[in-house]
Amino acid sequence: MVTLEFTYVVQPGDTLFSIAKKFNTSVDAIITRNNIINPSLIYPGQRLIIPVQGSYYTVQPGDTLYLIAQKFNVPYEAIIYTNNLTYPYTIYPGQKLFIPGVKIVVPQPSLFPQPPLQKPCPTYYTVQPGDTLWIIAQKFGVSLDELIKANYLLNPNMIYAGQTLIIPCSTSPPIEYPTLKIGDRSPFVVNLQARLKSLYFDPGPIDGIFGRKTEEAVKAYQQSRGLSVTGIVDNVTWNALLFGTPPITTPTLSGKVYIVKPGDTLWNIAKTFNTTVEAILKANPDIKDPNLIYPGQRIIIPTSSQEITYNQEVQEINEEQEEKQENEEENRVGAE
Repeated sequence: MVTLEFTYVVQPGDTLFSIAKKFNTSVDAIITRNNIINPSLIYPGQRLIIPVQGSYYTVQPGDTLYLIAQKFNVPYEAIIYTNNLTYPYTIYPGQKLFIPGVKIVVPQPSLFPQPPLQKPCPTYYTVQPGDTLWIIAQKFGVSLDELIKANYLLNPNMIYAGQTLIIPCSTSPPIEYPTLKIGDRSPFVVNLQARLKSLYFDPGPIDGIFGRKTEEAVKAYQQSRGLSVTGIVDNVTWNALLFGTPPITTPTLSGKVYIVKPGDTLWNIAKTFNTTVEAILKANPDIKDPNLIYPGQRIIIPTSSQEITYNQEVQEINEEQEEKQENEEENRVGAE
């Protein structure tokens, strides 16, 4: 606290008590500073020195004199007198005001700042009604791409209430997915079961328990992708699930690999690479809905030779349809 002294001219009707109250100080402080022998004998026109202890306060946006007085439990008249404010008592952000009778403690920065508390990684979250992946990513401060990869989501728009999601650390290394086998129980099993179900391999109830039904679904998936049929979800099987490895019966087209960015559509990707949406869909049979692509998704951009092959196929189909229509027209005319 600091001590300021103010000169005050006694007015008719003043008492030491009323003067002390006006400056939010004590009667004893006024008596001692002015060597007053009889406190009852002060008179109009007498000059007194009023000592006041207090602290300085920096006005904040939205502050008013009345709000500051309430904040520090000080009569607002005392702030007016000690700061020599005139009507209409306008104050502004950044202005320093002396607050009489108050000790304001300003927190000092620590010489050894404590590191922020780290949340355990990864954490788990149960999807609530109305949730979207974007809302969840914002809530936990992670990117949408990290959330999609951490949960092996085939379609990021298809999450449901009650689903358990892994929330990765935004600055941590990639999550290591454990090897899963029959008898295991964990949220990773929940994600495995949900992934298998989305690919039409029935794992039984999505309950986080790696049972016989889940093992059968894993084996069927491994067989369909040309993997070793073990029923154990190792790194090879996880990678196949993560990157949407197509069935071995589907011819895989080679070409450039493009990672989808926020705001991308198949139309603008096709335009960028001077190809067509139809050609991209043919090169990526795992894309069932052209409107459902997501940031971080890897898609194949067909090469020129592939586009030529595709266009030839389309042309052959059109020619067959035209020939069929001509034959039908000739048969109809002959019948007439």
